[in-house]
Amino acid sequence: MNIKTGDTVVVIAGGDQFTVDKKGVKTRKTGRVLKVNRQKETVIVEGINIVKKHERPKNANDKGGIIEKPAAIHVSNVAILDPKTGLPSRVGYRFENGVKVRFAKKSGTALDKPVKATKAVKEAKEVKATKSEKPAKVTKQVKDTKAAKAVKTDKVEKSTTVKKMGAGK
Repeated sequence: MNIKTGDTVVVIAGGDQFTVDKKGVKTRKTGRVLKVNRQKETVIVEGINIVKKHERPKNANDKGGIIEKPAAIHVSNVAILDPKTGLPSRVGYRFENGVKVRFAKKSGTALDKPVKATKAVKEAKEVKATKSEKPAKVTKQVKDTKAAKAVKTDKVEKSTTVKKMGAGK
């Protein structure tokens, strides 16, 4: 899924797609992504797909009533807003300074800011690489258990016999 929380998206399909301003100009609705559900492939966008929900009072001091809240919309019905052109755009991936970054395909503008790798991060990667290359310490107890296992397997191999079956015999 190419959309993340905090992205500005445009509704490109569905009944909640357009809005009409005071001059009568029809424009697409845009909003900021509040929540992403990756399993259902849905997003909740601020101010889009508003539904009315009837709620009952939760405690003695609380009033029940009808509240309005944004409902989920499928990811295929929204597109990322290109920061340069202001139009809906598809998302691509590329590497900048060794970091994978999303970019808008219409203008090529990066959507994510590439994070510069700090010295501490580089050192941690080097330490992990050197640790994985070194062999593990072998103690006396581990040596003894390995020898016992080898003896058991030798006995099994010696006791098994294989009969050769000839074609003419």
